[in-house]
Amino acid sequence: MASLAKFQYCEQTLQFRLNPHRKPQPRPVSYRILQKPPPSRAIRAASSSSSSNPKPSFLKTTCVTLTTAAALFSASLHLATKPANASTLVSPPPPPQSTAVDLSSDQISSRQKEEEAALEKRLSNNPNDVEALQSLMKIKFQTKNLQHALEILNRLIEIEPEEQEWRILKAQVQTYGGDFDSATKGFEEVLAKDPFRVEAYHGLVMAYSESESKLSEVESRINEAIEKCKKENKKKDLRDFMLLIAQIRVIKGNPIEALRVYQELVKDEPRDFRPYLCQGLIYTLMKKKDEAEKQFEEFRRLVPENHPYKEYFDANVLNTNKL
Repeated sequence: MASLAKFQYCEQTLQFRLNPHRKPQPRPVSYRILQKPPPSRAIRAASSSSSSNPKPSFLKTTCVTLTTAAALFSASLHLATKPANASTLVSPPPPPQSTAVDLSSDQISSRQKEEEAALEKRLSNNPNDVEALQSLMKIKFQTKNLQHALEILNRLIEIEPEEQEWRILKAQVQTYGGDFDSATKGFEEVLAKDPFRVEAYHGLVMAYSESESKLSEVESRINEAIEKCKKENKKKDLRDFMLLIAQIRVIKGNPIEALRVYQELVKDEPRDFRPYLCQGLIYTLMKKKDEAEKQFEEFRRLVPENHPYKEYFDANVLNTNKL
């Protein structure tokens, strides 16, 4: 169940990075990770299984849901497609009930082939067309052609060697494909140039989420970055790192500690709507509906219309009323 949730989350986060036509959003947090589900391993959970301590699978799903929400606040590259229904993060989707689904899939596949042919023709005239390469990469990923997606990313890195977005995305695709050694190396290379790059730390967190020792090492490095942010008065980066620390708490099976982090973030900046959404998701999985609704109410009050977080909430929480 946990691996399924990770897998679906991975696809969503790439989708939200690749739309060259969508207006860029601010980037206080852009946790973006692609990860092929590793061998199943029970998440470390709190000892109690009461309503205040969700089951391990729910905890892992919470982590995925929270990072999905964070991914929606990405920087410059998004897809127009909506995230999957949140209920699919908990259980597999039901089988198709009519041939209409198959026909729709065929139509989508045909349209993708047409778009791919048009893009390749466009690139034959201008091999350095970044927008066309980006769109073609989107199709390659959607059709699970990861090798070609990586080839395109390598080309984008050649064209724009100083653009760290491509290197981060490449590492995420490698993680999705199970090449964790290459992925972690890529994230480390990004951090060597930009030690405050939260997305790279997030990539390491997700890559090491199945290893307690490795995850603890990354957490220590994040805490060091937090201290540097405090000394250098990097308030935006500090909040982003604290959100990542809260995610680690969830991965480790400590939702109560994660809530404490979010509550501190609210005290520090009550107008930031992200912690309200994250708290609401955790309370929902803890079956504390009243507390969850209070958090969601604050989130709805603060989040701007047409914001990616608003889209996430409407698609995954408001319309389904379950996770």
